[in-house]
Amino acid sequence: MSRYTRKRPPTSRKRSAKPRYPSYGSERARQHIREADAFSAEMGGLDRDVKEYFFNLPEKELNQVLRDYGRQYGPEKEEYARSAYRRWRTGTTKMSGLVAKRLFAFLPPRMPIRTKYQLAGNVWRHFGPSSRNYFRVGPDTPQQLVLNEVLARLDAVVTPYNTPQNVQRRFDWLAGADVELQEKLLNHFREEEKKLALEKISLELPMLQNQVREHPDTTAVARSTLQVNKHEIQIRVEAQLLDQFKEGAPDQSRFSPRASTDSNWGLIFFVGFIVLAILASMGAFD
Repeated sequence: MSRYTRKRPPTSRKRSAKPRYPSYGSERARQHIREADAFSAEMGGLDRDVKEYFFNLPEKELNQVLRDYGRQYGPEKEEYARSAYRRWRTGTTKMSGLVAKRLFAFLPPRMPIRTKYQLAGNVWRHFGPSSRNYFRVGPDTPQQLVLNEVLARLDAVVTPYNTPQNVQRRFDWLAGADVELQEKLLNHFREEEKKLALEKISLELPMLQNQVREHPDTTAVARSTLQVNKHEIQIRVEAQLLDQFKEGAPDQSRFSPRASTDSNWGLIFFVGFIVLAILASMGAFD
């Protein structure tokens, strides 16, 4: 190259960055995740239990489910489900909510009744009706009276009319068109909660009553809060009630501000007396 050849100055222009658009595949993956999350929320986490059941089906039953799936939605969908099954099971690929809904529709009729009760129990403990009840009794109140009243309140809360819609939908899914099974599921958990409440109160109430009865000078009130699934039951044994039974939280107005104020003044005078005694012992007033 001649020494007289003029060199080109380096260009200062930069290549404009091309706008990036999400690929169709990544957008579909995100859509599948959104569908799966929405379905999980709709099922209240029950989908995890159902997937565990699905992924542990014996080969014969699994093949039947997938064949039914193919008859309903087409051979291509069946072929995809078969090829993706292992990836779903290992977690390599997340099952979309749409596919989960389709597959789960074929499972309840094949589930043994024991599995249905187990799944329904998980739903009930998380989403069943809740209540909070307060009972005030005396040390001599008949225990059977207390038990009867508590069980009556639980019966009033746990009824078909008070069953949350999300629970009812999941029971409908498990029972399918079997109305008798739907009723059995509800009655089963009603009886389970009553049985649990009965056991806890039968254990706690005699101890509370004995404490108040045998130590009336030091224990004017004994209380215990029992948790039965989503039901909170607070029982207070009050010496002054003798053999009475009352429902409802105690009236806080019975504890007057004056009593609290008098108590505070007594504490102030007591502390002052101790301070004066210490100063006197040190000869501060000589």
